[in-house]
Amino acid sequence: MQTGYNNNNKTFLEWWWFFCSLILITFICWTLDVFEAIWIADKTKLSFIILSLFTVMSLYCGRQAWVLSKIQKQNLPLDSSFKSRYEFGWFASEICLTLGLIGTVSGFILMLYGVFADLNVNDTDSVQQSLRNMSLGMSTALYTTLVGLISGLVLKLEYFRLEVHFDNYVKLKANETRTI
Repeated sequence: MQTGYNNNNKTFLEWWWFFCSLILITFICWTLDVFEAIWIADKTKLSFIILSLFTVMSLYCGRQAWVLSKIQKQNLPLDSSFKSRYEFGWFASEICLTLGLIGTVSGFILMLYGVFADLNVNDTDSVQQSLRNMSLGMSTALYTTLVGLISGLVLKLEYFRLEVHFDNYVKLKANETRTI
């Protein structure tokens, strides 16, 4: 009779399914020129720093899911430091949110600077240029906020699922040691 947690790589496969869904969403956004619109609208380019951090940490989550799947499949005891390996993911999700908020503030600064720099209220061209500058600052603020919120949320979902699998395995191993 075999005891243990034999889930046939369920932890990793769950992450892989989620990651493939993200690849599909990325492809759709690419074909709809969403990334180009963000590149043009975000003057700080913080959105792409956030997306880069998101990609790296999502792949890191996949690596940790793979390692946990191997441990579960072989029914090995867990190293006490294993859980701390994916605390980086929780931290990175907060960094994504923080960078999004920094982009919001930067966008508002760009917006306000664009309004009052060289504004001549008697000249309609000057007013139109100020409104264009305002819209650029506002688009920077909104895009960085949106990218930061979505990236942070998705990272939290990935690392939450990893933590659930980890906790379930720890409980199973604790029950095994009690029954022995």
